[in-house]
Amino acid sequence: MNKLHKPLLASLVTAMMLAALPAHAAELPAGTIISAENLDKIKNDTFEGHTIASMLSERMEWRIRNNGWKLPLAKSKAIPLDPTWVKASQANAGKTKINSETCQVDGWGAGQPFPNIDEKDPQAAEKVIWNWHLGQLTGDVAYVPNFTQVLIDGEKGVHAEPVAEFTRYAMKGRLTGDAVEGDGSERGRQLLYFKSPSDMKGLGTFTVMYDSVKVNDVWAYIPAVRRVRRLSGGAWMDPIGSSDQLQDDLEIFNARPCWYPGYKMLGKRWVLAVANSKTPLWNKNGKNFADKYPVLEDKAPFWNMNNNQFEPREVYVIEATTPSEHPYSKKVLYVDTKYPRIYYGEAYNRKGEFWKFMEFHSHPAKAEDGFTDIRTAGGAIIDFQRNHATVFLVDSPTWKTNVPGMSSKDFTLQTLQAAGR
Repeated sequence: MNKLHKPLLASLVTAMMLAALPAHAAELPAGTIISAENLDKIKNDTFEGHTIASMLSERMEWRIRNNGWKLPLAKSKAIPLDPTWVKASQANAGKTKINSETCQVDGWGAGQPFPNIDEKDPQAAEKVIWNWHLGQLTGDVAYVPNFTQVLIDGEKGVHAEPVAEFTRYAMKGRLTGDAVEGDGSERGRQLLYFKSPSDMKGLGTFTVMYDSVKVNDVWAYIPAVRRVRRLSGGAWMDPIGSSDQLQDDLEIFNARPCWYPGYKMLGKRWVLAVANSKTPLWNKNGKNFADKYPVLEDKAPFWNMNNNQFEPREVYVIEATTPSEHPYSKKVLYVDTKYPRIYYGEAYNRKGEFWKFMEFHSHPAKAEDGFTDIRTAGGAIIDFQRNHATVFLVDSPTWKTNVPGMSSKDFTLQTLQAAGR
C-alpha cells in the first residue's frame, strides 16, 4: 500500500468509528417527559447521572413505545424513615432467621426482619419479600375510607367506578403500645367493603391473616341474601370481582412468602418510579375526566398515569415462582432497596407469556400520632391480553394512620355484617 494512503485510511476508519458512537449524552432537566416521540433521541442522555435507557426495564420501554405511557422526570427525594421503625428494624440484625417449616421468621418483633441484606446471600430474595410482608411502613392501623377501582376498557375508556372503604389492622409487629394483640397467632386483620354503586353497596370481605403456615380466613358478606359466606383457603389467588386484580395483587404482592415455592434475586438496578406522588390522584366530586382523575390521560388506553412525577430509585429485581394452582407462572417484582416498597410487578401466564403489568405510586405522610408512614396514592393492574385495566385511586386527604381509639374489637366479622347492612 502506498505510504500516503495509510494515514488517509486510518483517518477514514477513525471517522467511521466515531460516527458509530452515540451522540454526546446530555443531563436532562427535571420536567422532561419521556415518551414514544423522544425516547430514541434521549435514551442515552442522563438524569441524576443514570442513562434513561438504564432506568427502563424491558416492559417499561415496551409500554412507552407501544401503549402511550409517558414519564415526567422529577428530582429524587430521600424518603423519611420513621425513627421508631428504624430502631425496631435494626434491633432485628443478626437475630432473625427464616423458619421454612413453620412459615415464620424466628426472632422477629417489629420493623423489617432483615435490615441488612447481602445480595450474595442465597436467601437474599426471600428476605426482601419477608421485609415487605412483615416490615412495611404502614403503621399499626391504616384506615382508608374512600378509594375507587376504576375499571377501564382500553378502547372505550372508563365503564365503572365502584367506591370502597379499606382498613388494615396489625395484630403483631406493632410499634405503638403492646407489640402483640391477642394470642399471637394473628398477623393482622383486614376489612374491605363497597359503598357504591347501589348494586355493589355492602358487598365486602373480612380477612384474618395469620403469622404461620395457615392460610388466611376470609369471609364475604353478600347483601342480596344478607348472609356471610366463608371463602376457600385458596381465595388469596382468586380474582377480586370483575377487576383485573387477584387478591394476591393487592399492592402487587399480597401472599405469605412461604406460599410461593421459590424466589430468585435477579440483581439490583435503577428504575424510574413514583415514590413522592402528587396527591390526591382522585377527586370523587370532579365534574369531568380531568377533574376526577388528574393523574390519568384522557385518551386511549385511558389507564396511563402520565401526569405524575417519576424519579430514579434503586431496586432489587426479584423473580417469584408461583404455586402450580396459581393463575400466573411467575411474578417479577421491583422492590426499593432502602425500605419495603414494590413499585412495579410483571405477571406471566402458565405458558410463560407476558400477561399483566402492575404499577403503584406512593408518598410519605404523617400519621395521627406523628408516625411517618408510606401510603399508596394510586396503582394500576393492566391486563394486556384483554386490553383492560383496573386503576386504584385514593381520596388521600381522608386517609388516616394510627387512629386513636381503634382496637382489634373494631375489626371483626360482625363489623363486616354491620357495614354491609
